[in-house]
Amino acid sequence: MSLLFGLRRSGGSSPQSNDPATTPRERKRDILLPYLKPNSRSTSPNPSSPSLQLAVDPSIAGISNDLWTEAYHKVPDKLKHHLAANLNKPEPADILQDVLQRAIQAKEANMAKQLKLKWGDKEFDLQETADRLVQWITRFKQVGDIAIQYDPVHAALPWAGVRFILLLVVGQQEKLAAAIVGMERVSMLIGRCTIYEQLYLADDTPKNAKEATENLHQALVTLYTAILQALCRFIRVFQGRIPYCFIFLYTDHSAAREHNKGIRILVYSFQHVMLSRDKLEEFRKLQELLKVFMPVISRMDKNLIKLYKEIEEYKRITILHWFSTVPYREHHNLACEGRVEHTGTWLFTRKEFMSWEDSKTPAILWLHGIPGAGKTKLVSATIEHLGRPTGRVQFDKVAFFYCKRDEVDRRDREKVLRSLIKQLACPPRDTIETAGHARICADALEAYNMAQKDPSPHCQLNFEASLNLFGLLIEYFEHPAVVLDALDECSEEVRGHLLRGLLSVIKKAKRPFKVLISSRHNLDIENYLRDLPHVCIEARDNAQDIENYVRQQLISRVQDKRLLQGNVSEELSKCIEEVILRCANGMFLWVDWQLRDLCKLMRESDIRTRLGKLPKGLTGVYNEIISSIKSQPDCNLSLATNALKWMLVSKRPLRPAELIAAAELNPPRSISAHNFPATSEVSTLGVEVLIHSCEGLLLLDKQLDVVRFSHLSVQEYLETQNEIWDVNIIDVQLFVSESCLWTLQSPLNLPLYEYSAS
Repeated sequence: MSLLFGLRRSGGSSPQSNDPATTPRERKRDILLPYLKPNSRSTSPNPSSPSLQLAVDPSIAGISNDLWTEAYHKVPDKLKHHLAANLNKPEPADILQDVLQRAIQAKEANMAKQLKLKWGDKEFDLQETADRLVQWITRFKQVGDIAIQYDPVHAALPWAGVRFILLLVVGQQEKLAAAIVGMERVSMLIGRCTIYEQLYLADDTPKNAKEATENLHQALVTLYTAILQALCRFIRVFQGRIPYCFIFLYTDHSAAREHNKGIRILVYSFQHVMLSRDKLEEFRKLQELLKVFMPVISRMDKNLIKLYKEIEEYKRITILHWFSTVPYREHHNLACEGRVEHTGTWLFTRKEFMSWEDSKTPAILWLHGIPGAGKTKLVSATIEHLGRPTGRVQFDKVAFFYCKRDEVDRRDREKVLRSLIKQLACPPRDTIETAGHARICADALEAYNMAQKDPSPHCQLNFEASLNLFGLLIEYFEHPAVVLDALDECSEEVRGHLLRGLLSVIKKAKRPFKVLISSRHNLDIENYLRDLPHVCIEARDNAQDIENYVRQQLISRVQDKRLLQGNVSEELSKCIEEVILRCANGMFLWVDWQLRDLCKLMRESDIRTRLGKLPKGLTGVYNEIISSIKSQPDCNLSLATNALKWMLVSKRPLRPAELIAAAELNPPRSISAHNFPATSEVSTLGVEVLIHSCEGLLLLDKQLDVVRFSHLSVQEYLETQNEIWDVNIIDVQLFVSESCLWTLQSPLNLPLYEYSAS
């Protein structure tokens, strides 16, 4: 593409780059702007050369002793000959007006013939381009009206080239189209750089800008040389000396963008130079005029930047998706639902928590309690507390994971670690050096790139590699924290691997890395963490949280008329609150069940009776629920029992349509083509009705569109209390296996087919 300006970059290093006399600033400039260095293959001016004699003669093409003269000297002799041979000697005062007239004629010819120019997949808007060509020439004439020291014959040589090319293509449609595109770019560059000269290369430039002046001077000469070379090549193409197919190489603007970028970088170095008071007005006007010459490339630059950012963002998302697809943010949002304001305040003021939070060295804190104590709600509040920018202690990264027993992806050691890596792979924006613009930490990017070299289609980091990368990413942050909720819902083997891994990272960490783990009081977890700080959630600890929750729920249920149609006296409300708080024993879940049951009652007397017979603990609650399910009509009982069986042994959470299909299935023990049950492919049963028949033991996760147990304690109850609901776990597994086999052989296209096949 550099053929546009006739530049060839040599493969070797610049002669100046190894010169010990070269200043650091000059070497930096050479690295930044290699395309602004003079053409290394251009021959040095020979005083005896006839072309040189033409060049230094100010009468040739009306040129003056200026930057264009220097640029002319740098053009190879062969191209100088073409300039001298083809360009006439116009009167300096007439050249610009003549060019303007030719441009207007080209614009009118284009309008009359509706010319088109297509290069590859790109089609140029020639009418808009022709309008800009006329605009650039008209605007260039304004420079003389503003600049005091403006030379009226300035840039006469390139304008003569523009005029000559426009004359060459008269009556030749295809060549005219290419000439309009090429000369529009040349005209814009001439105008812009002329203003740069008037603004920054004046004779009275302050001494403190000497080096910057010289850099800009050389950059402009290099660009002017490229423009003259481009004009020569256009002339040769339009005269038939070069095959016309090469014209598209000369209409490409990539090299022009490089030159302008470099020159604009140099121009910025002048912004601190103080001008004399009598120059301020001229300076301001010229800067305003300069803005007119910027929109085309500016618009192009903005589009390119936008496209580049989109590509980089797509790359970033692809890399993060490779690490993990677990929707950790949705899990957090679900954990926050129903949480009362100020939940966890008691924890944040505990000395164990504050000591862990304030520690200048890596530390771990274990939060444990009985089932239903509200640990997950407390963890969700803690995550937001740690991530609060106005908090007492500033954490620049808080990564978290909510473990879940009934989801494979949330109880696997590699997937837990890779989800945390995904969150740590994006560094803080203001303090960490990133690998490119994709905003991915260098170590994470390297791990991804290395994995892409593996030919296997599903190459992923194993646990050891994940743990090593996890430790590296921690060091990208000044004060990172990791929170793991419900670690007890992973198998004993998995949580052992995770605990040993986290403890090893903590020992090696150089930052004040903090880890918070919540779980039940499991013995194996205690063995790992017994000597470390811990907080045990007891009834007295979360009593205030439960009290706030009960008050808020009572107000909400009365206002929504879910409790006695809203007709609840203040005395009854206080009675409900006192009884429930007295029996809660630190269990949020038990409280929630009692409020739900009270809303089912229709009379105040029934509510008062119920308050005197509240079940003890969660086991008592679930015993009552199973008894209520058994009292339903046989059809409802069958649906609820089947749904609970499937939920108990399913390998992953079921989607609503899958659970409905599973609940309606009752396959015979003998599967053959003659005994398929009469089951419709499209069920009329709604998932809400099915969940209602299970009396609250199941709930619909609308964010993830799956059905799950309302709490892990429900699943544990059903697994252990076989005699209560007359179901054996082995019989349940057999029932589900038979249902899957029947589904696979069924001629019906049932929603359960995908699960059965997996």
